[in-house]
Amino acid sequence: MRNFIISNLPTIIILVAFLVYIIYLIVNRKWEELRALAYKSILQAEKVIVGTKMGQKKFEQVFTQIYNLIPPWLRLFFPKKTVREKLQKWFNDIKDYLDNGKLDDSLQTQQAL
Repeated sequence: MRNFIISNLPTIIILVAFLVYIIYLIVNRKWEELRALAYKSILQAEKVIVGTKMGQKKFEQVFTQIYNLIPPWLRLFFPKKTVREKLQKWFNDIKDYLDNGKLDDSLQTQQAL
């Protein structure tokens, strides 16, 4: 077995690198799909859940919808904490875009003042 590995080491390294790259592409593509679905879910939650002080409830509803869309085998790459952080970032991006039509972190600048 050792001789097989040594004699085929370049081929094995190329295959491993290729598999890592495929996993990387899957994960990146899935993030883009989840982001698009999150935007739709955020808009839907804004329409369905009305009232003041309902932000956390809206966030949890969107998080649950998005996390349940991730296939169980892919959840190894998308732990709940990471999905929550991404979802919060996407929400902040939406708010930033809505304040002046640009993604320029102006919302954070305004909050700091």
